Amino acid sequence: MKKGSILILSFILITMSFSCGGGKNKKDDSSGKQSASNSSNRGQETGYATIFDNDTSLARDRATDDAKSKLVVKMLGETISGTSVMKDFELVSNIVEAKSYGLVKNPKIIKQWQESSEYFVTIEGTVETAVVQDAIADALNRYGRPKFMVLIEETLNGKKNAPGFTETEMLIQEIMGNSGFQFVDAAMTQQLMKSEKSKMQKAVSGSVSEDVQDLLLGDAGAEVIIIGTAETKAQDAALKNLGSAAMKSRSAIIRLKAIDVYSGNILASTSKNAPGLHIEDETASKKAIEAALKQILGKTDENNKFQTAEFMNTIIKKFVQAANGREIKVLIAGLDGAELRTFKDQISNRVRGVKQVLEKGRDGKAARLEVIFAGKTHEFEEELSAKAKNMGFQINVTSSRPNKLIMTATKIK
Repeated sequence: MKKGSILILSFILITMSFSCGGGKNKKDDSSGKQSASNSSNRGQETGYATIFDNDTSLARDRATDDAKSKLVVKMLGETISGTSVMKDFELVSNIVEAKSYGLVKNPKIIKQWQESSEYFVTIEGTVETAVVQDAIADALNRYGRPKFMVLIEETLNGKKNAPGFTETEMLIQEIMGNSGFQFVDAAMTQQLMKSEKSKMQKAVSGSVSEDVQDLLLGDAGAEVIIIGTAETKAQDAALKNLGSAAMKSRSAIIRLKAIDVYSGNILASTSKNAPGLHIEDETASKKAIEAALKQILGKTDENNKFQTAEFMNTIIKKFVQAANGREIKVLIAGLDGAELRTFKDQISNRVRGVKQVLEKGRDGKAARLEVIFAGKTHEFEEELSAKAKNMGFQINVTSSRPNKLIMTATKIK
């Protein structure tokens, strides 16, 4: 049962569909995944790494990791190339590799050697697709389900409603919430609209500055905000012409954007319209909004399975892609120029998941770095703290936020 749930979740986040049945393509894909989950392959691959500060032990470890990564890709490519499992792995490969999952079983070093400043390791190992599939599903589960905040400016038949507790916001949370998406509590959103009015107005306008990031990521826990407008208008004239004057007809037009709070980048945008019909004005407007939102977000099918629409598909896919290389701001004090360069090099070479370390400014022994990392800030912090002494530094993290670390560091003599 647990394994089945994991496989379904992996399928949800990439194909963006909760549907389990119907269609020749789905049947073919399902059989491909079943075959893949039973496969086990043993092979060899060679990895390499640059020797840093004459540390051949570190280079050997990194070369071994490189060989394991190459072996996984090679075995998957040979056995399940073109299936959804392979596509899933390509989407989250950096995250999976950064977390050091045991994807290669019974590894054995066949040979190892040094050439100039490079160290090479050839390994032999077994890649069990089911193990890789579990790792993929775990990564997708942790990174493909961002927490949302919804801020919609609403106008219903000429009446304006400010963001924080609008009918459209409630409908979005109901539609998405029923399929497992999480949201910032509406009461907290209302409270922030009052207590942090200036910052929240920036968010409503789509301006995700650093102070807005700190508020939304830290205090509210919102990783993606959905902003936009919703408007309904009367179209009763058409009904009168048809002899249905007792009914109320309303048309709704909804324009939405989804923004990654970590980066401020727009993940997706859309605009849809739909009609609604009822004997009461308010209910007709609600039906029109709901009909438009189902086009945008998705809807439940005849099997009671939620099928996401393109807007949601794009949000999730791009959010997962962004998680493969998040920007973490690091404010560090205590190191001079030479020590800071060594610290940057050590992070780049020793902390898994780090793609790049950029220096964004320095004043005396205070500096600002940007670390591009496959994963979340707390994961980077944990590995950095665990490896700091071996890197030659004593560090003390004084503040940890979802996209920022503030720390002091001293070089161990």
